[in-house]
Amino acid sequence: MNLIELDHALRKLRLSGMAAVLEPRLRQAQSEHLPPIDLVSALVNDELQRRQDRLLERRRKLARFRDPDRSLDSFDFAFNKKMNRALVYELATARFVAQHEDALFLGPPDRVTYCFTSLCRCVIES
Repeated sequence: MNLIELDHALRKLRLSGMAAVLEPRLRQAQSEHLPPIDLVSALVNDELQRRQDRLLERRRKLARFRDPDRSLDSFDFAFNKKMNRALVYELATARFVAQHEDALFLGPPDRVTYCFTSLCRCVIES
């Protein structure tokens, strides 16, 4: 099987992540004298990473965030000193969803929306 046939077969098997990096990985394996298992491992890791990236992108697209760049890292906790930072980061783990519990956000609409969007982003990315 030549490289073109292998690329076609990988895409037919829906392994486009492997197909996309096959040539560079083969060159790397030749130049670094990698054992076959390391080459296969690198190809599988590339495929897994591509699938994870595509899943994350689909989730973000379905969520339709108005400002997709909002994150807890850039959230201003100083606006309300009473806000429990640890609790917000605990909510970001989304354990309350798995435990079938509710979360209620109270406060100024812009801050609540920012916090909620940031939490949703964390949940989507996990």
